[in-house]
Amino acid sequence: MLSTWGKQSPLRRTEKRSVVYEAEALKREVWVERIMPGIIFLSLWLDGWFFPLILLPVLYVLLVEKKSLEWLGFSRRGLKVSMLLGAVMALILGAMYYPIFLYYLPVMKRLTIDLYNTFLDVAWYPIYEELTYRGFALTHFAVLDGSYLSLRNLSVNLIQSLLFLSIHKHHFGTPLVLIPVFLLGFLNGLLFLKTRNIYGCLLSHSALNGFALLLLSSSA
Repeated sequence: MLSTWGKQSPLRRTEKRSVVYEAEALKREVWVERIMPGIIFLSLWLDGWFFPLILLPVLYVLLVEKKSLEWLGFSRRGLKVSMLLGAVMALILGAMYYPIFLYYLPVMKRLTIDLYNTFLDVAWYPIYEELTYRGFALTHFAVLDGSYLSLRNLSVNLIQSLLFLSIHKHHFGTPLVLIPVFLLGFLNGLLFLKTRNIYGCLLSHSALNGFALLLLSSSA
């Protein structure tokens, strides 16, 4: 009779391979869904001037994660609600910004407006920042199938709002302006988590920036 001492049964070898496979799959999942998105988000946070950088999160979602742009909020689902809430938010934040603008009017009059800055404020920054802070960051670090008011999602939303606030260093000399800026980031985060649609965020951001430019041009 042959001894089987030191030999593994086929079932035991299969179980061992299964454990190794699951560990490797989990490791890859952490890299793909957490570490690499974190690096990409950090890159986007550090530099908002290099226009082609906006392709980084888009290509990552499409080519690496194999997901559609709906994952980033470019979807028809929840579109009407998102746009309606985005418009309401723009009105509220605009009403909040107006007395702050009047308070800093002597400082604001020193600012200049040209076509390039108008493009940046009304088009480029809303697209870049909403895609970065709401579309990309929240889809990777919030719990999308949970309540948008859960502790985890509120914490993630608060962090992205503070990082969003930190890139507006040009407003540090007029600190009251930072209040509507922070609220824009936080409320847009709630809007995105609630509707999973980014278009309302784009609307509120672009409208608020456009309103600020309108006030600036009318005071010149």
